[in-house]
Amino acid sequence: MQGCVLYGENGHDGTYGLWRKCNWTEIITFERMTFDSIALKLYDDLALNDVTIGLDINYYVVLFAASSLALPGSHQRQFSIENIPTVLTNNGLTTLVDSVVKAGLAEALSGAGPFTVFAPTNDAFGAVDPSTLNSILNDVVLLKNVLTYHVVASALVSSSIENELTPRSLAGENLRINVYGSGNEAKVTINGALRLKTLEASNGIIYVIDKVLVPEPESNIVKVLEKKGIFSTLLTAFKITDLTSTVESAGSFTLFAPTDDAFKALPPGALDSLIANPEELKKILLTHVVSGTVYSRGLASGAVPVVAGGNVDAVVARNGVTIGNAEVIDADIFASNGVIHVINSVILRSADEAKKSAAIQPIPTAVNIPSVLTENGLTTLVDLVVKADLANALSGAGPFTVFAPTNDAFNSVDPATLNALLQDVDLLKRVLTYHVVGSALPPASIQNELVTKSLAGESLRVNTYNNGKVVTINGALKLKALEASNGIIYVIDKVLVPDNDKSIVKVLASKGKFTTLITAFNVAGLKTHLDTAGPFTLFAPTDDAFAALPEGALDSLIANPRELKKILLSHVIPSSFFSRGISSGQLNLARGGSVGVTVNENGVKIADADVIEADIAASNGVIHI
Repeated sequence: MQGCVLYGENGHDGTYGLWRKCNWTEIITFERMTFDSIALKLYDDLALNDVTIGLDINYYVVLFAASSLALPGSHQRQFSIENIPTVLTNNGLTTLVDSVVKAGLAEALSGAGPFTVFAPTNDAFGAVDPSTLNSILNDVVLLKNVLTYHVVASALVSSSIENELTPRSLAGENLRINVYGSGNEAKVTINGALRLKTLEASNGIIYVIDKVLVPEPESNIVKVLEKKGIFSTLLTAFKITDLTSTVESAGSFTLFAPTDDAFKALPPGALDSLIANPEELKKILLTHVVSGTVYSRGLASGAVPVVAGGNVDAVVARNGVTIGNAEVIDADIFASNGVIHVINSVILRSADEAKKSAAIQPIPTAVNIPSVLTENGLTTLVDLVVKADLANALSGAGPFTVFAPTNDAFNSVDPATLNALLQDVDLLKRVLTYHVVGSALPPASIQNELVTKSLAGESLRVNTYNNGKVVTINGALKLKALEASNGIIYVIDKVLVPDNDKSIVKVLASKGKFTTLITAFNVAGLKTHLDTAGPFTLFAPTDDAFAALPEGALDSLIANPRELKKILLSHVIPSSFFSRGISSGQLNLARGGSVGVTVNENGVKIADADVIEADIAASNGVIHI
């Protein structure tokens, strides 16, 4: 018999992490389970003698004698009696280990401790600008400063982690820990870097993170803005409204900070009018401030309460984040009293105020569609309308609905494709008329899964998400609405391509890399359904994805059509979800049940699969590869 001690940690959610030390040499990890189920496991699965259970607020100990014990589980925390450098090495964090050795810190981190180490992955180091990384590696003093910024001289166990915790690093500067959500779904960030997993060492605890933390002289939000050199107007506005001292000393705050260019883009006279009315200006400024520190990992689509009162609408999608009418162009800038996200427009009113006013602001002088497009700076579209000889038609009685891509949307089109359009007037006319409907679709008529015929003869699909706050047309985001004398204009962020009047199955067949998936649909009796019914969202595995399955797995599924059908329907959502409508959480499956979705700056993940190409429109839905 070997004397062992069984340890557990209170998870504050009715579960306990469980592990064993036998003569202080053997460590085994166990699944998280309730205390009662642990006791049942011990009595049912093991031949134990003289079992004694002791429990206090955070820990319990079971003393027992047994020859072996192994309880497999999926939610495991790893424990070890090795020191921090060894645990880092054993877990493949080699870039960090090499840097620790180069900085002469290996011996210190092998000492008694205890320490808490926030350990960037190899990929996190790989994501650092090469010139910056090279400068750090070639300056041992700087390298030591960066590395010690990732270390706290005490053990911050999981149960001690709480939102807005600011421990002092060994570099002498504070770190900020935030917790978003609760329970198993909670996200923990350190200066905005996401905690990926937890490792325990004999002399402390390690939290693996997805970014390298950069130590800068501790500065409050105002000081950070001053250093950046692109926020002179915002800083002046803070002074006029007596907000400087608040933003400088209080907190924590999240500031969505408009640049000088954002203020310049306001309508003529708007800024002067605000400066002449400090109370109104103050209200506008406080619409950009959120109480508490909300890094990008903590942002989700929906209403965000602001200090001015009310909410602004956030949309978190694969291609970026929008707050109200503004896009976030630089996120997660650390300050001693919060975080700054740089935005490219001034938020002029909260979502609540917007709802009180009409959804469309009528143009004071009733002018036709080409004139309204010109007045609103949509010059690329206007030039193309003229080139395609459509200006007279769009100046006619109408009514029309025009989905108008921005200049930036046209600029993002592949140059070769754009050049082909410019050289072929018939093709250009087809593309442009695909953006036009021969009737007026006012906002009140917009509803989810609305399918409308364009003047090009092909259908467009309108979707609404987040209680109507997000509207897409074939996946392109509606940015704003404009009214003209002969119709309505919805400004969108993408150019629409007229090639979607094929069913999901026919789109897959045209791509040439879904042979296995189409065969599987045939075997499972789903091909006709996905060819004719809908709307659906299909997360479509490529032939390479099927080829990556374990040997024999595909053959086994083909031989069992019922199980294959179940697997295939795990890739189908019974409605259209373009990427702008997908946010982190759960999506209901066509087979019943749901699938987990993660949306962040790295992309979209469905369960354990990455979306590598999104928003392929079909006549009966949308495909994400």
